[in-house]
Amino acid sequence: MIELRIEQQGEAVKVELTEELLALLGAKAGDTLVIDGEAGGPFTVAARSTDERFERGRAFLDRYRSTFEALAK
Repeated sequence: MIELRIEQQGEAVKVELTEELLALLGAKAGDTLVIDGEAGGPFTVAARSTDERFERGRAFLDRYRSTFEALAK
């Protein structure tokens, strides 16, 4: 089990991830962590890499390419 502390930093709240947790998640600085679950229930955490986000963006642009080209005229 990995325990994390939630800290107040100015107006924001932060959680520091240990190197152990980053390695376990396969995450690195700049990645996005997606937390899915309900209060009081189990949570699922998935690391989304920057490459995956770019691929999703490219797929979106490819899907609506003709629309964007028409709008650009």
